[in-house]
Amino acid sequence: MTGTILTLLGTMVLVFIAALIFTNAIEWIASQLKLGCSFVGSIVAPLFTSIPEMVIFLVAIFAFADGAGKDIGVGTIYGQPFMASSLSYGLVGIAILLGLLFKKRDSGHMHVDKSLATPFLFVTILFPLTLVPAFSDSLIVKYVFAFIFLGAFIYYIWTMYKRKNAEQIDDAATPYFCRVLPEASKGRMALAILQLLVAIGLLYIGSEKMVGTVETLSAGIGLSALALALVVVPAATAIPETSTALIWGFKGKDTLSLGSLVGEKVLYSTFYPALALFLISWSFDIHILMSVVATTIISLILYLCIRFNKLNWYTLCFGLVFFVAYIIVIFVLKI
Repeated sequence: MTGTILTLLGTMVLVFIAALIFTNAIEWIASQLKLGCSFVGSIVAPLFTSIPEMVIFLVAIFAFADGAGKDIGVGTIYGQPFMASSLSYGLVGIAILLGLLFKKRDSGHMHVDKSLATPFLFVTILFPLTLVPAFSDSLIVKYVFAFIFLGAFIYYIWTMYKRKNAEQIDDAATPYFCRVLPEASKGRMALAILQLLVAIGLLYIGSEKMVGTVETLSAGIGLSALALALVVVPAATAIPETSTALIWGFKGKDTLSLGSLVGEKVLYSTFYPALALFLISWSFDIHILMSVVATTIISLILYLCIRFNKLNWYTLCFGLVFFVAYIIVIFVLKI
């Protein structure tokens, strides 16, 4: 059991490093292509920072289809929005409070662009709908909802695309590969693309090992793979975007902080459920229900707070209640 836990921790570190390499490269490439902050933050970055979860999902359902792969795949889909809504937002709230105490910001009130209310509205409406296909054996129902989610995602992209040149990124960090080979100044774009490819390879290796370890660990401690995947996988793969949100929140860059998290929640309320509905049968249990209820309630609260300019650090901390409750449910009550 100790060896399994150490292996899991090792794969989490590998996925984290791969995600850092990946996001570093994509941020620099976006700055070179003159893409704006709002477009990169709400569309481009979520597409790529969610790649660890995406790879884990695909590895789970194809490489471990005969075991707990399907449950781990579904748990990954529902885990990220739950972790963002509960733990990540709560940590950002604490970071804002620390920023206030250390004089890095002048208020615990968050000054957020009201346009961020739109993705929260998407999540509030669409994420609960992902439960509906679980109550029907009809392929038609599955595919209808899959196309609804895809259509919503395309509409969301179009909405954000119209602002793709606003607030362009002008302070992106140099790709790590370019720092290792500073003499190759004329081939920076090629090195950045190479860095992306290397990161994808590392993500696959780490993801495959993580899925197998989660399956082994769940059997060893008597928990369902789905319940464990809702916490363990997102805890590993959500570190890069959560860390970024913490830093921005600490410094008072509230729109960037919140936007970096809600963009992925839209993705997991539209595109990824649609993909899953095309590939696997849909699951439903108490763990998924808790994820949907928590994510929907918190998204609705934040939507209203942004609309009426009432968002404060302690509002974000409300999500920690759901996180603690879920930990008690699976590790103490073992439901």
